[in-house]
Amino acid sequence: MRLQVTCIQLLCALFYFNSANAQAMPDYQCRVERIDTASTEPSSSRKYQEEEHVGKQFTVERRTGLMAGVLKNSYATKPIVIDHGSTENSFKVISTMRRDEGAGLGSNIYALTINEFEQSPKKSFIFLKNDFVYFGYCEHF
Repeated sequence: MRLQVTCIQLLCALFYFNSANAQAMPDYQCRVERIDTASTEPSSSRKYQEEEHVGKQFTVERRTGLMAGVLKNSYATKPIVIDHGSTENSFKVISTMRRDEGAGLGSNIYALTINEFEQSPKKSFIFLKNDFVYFGYCEHF
């Protein structure tokens, strides 16, 4: 029984320190450099996305994965951080919205990967928003 209590206490301590470490990590400020889409056909939608996003910035709260600014990943649902990133792994966050969770207009999928493991202060990112893909870089701030 005593060993079982010690194991539970150890697991709780590890969880606490891991979550405290995630809170201490700096957030990201990111800049969109280019956009692509699944379609090979030129479209007014793609042109609009480029005009509205390229050269613009957004932020990412590393603890929660919440994006704010020109790109967002949370409208009616909360993002889920898959990996907080490290010298060996990318920061990864996903968010989905089913048709019945939003305004009833359709479903959405969002996925952000920031290459935290890159040695440079500028970390490249890729963001998927349905059939649009955004590329750029992020820096800690």
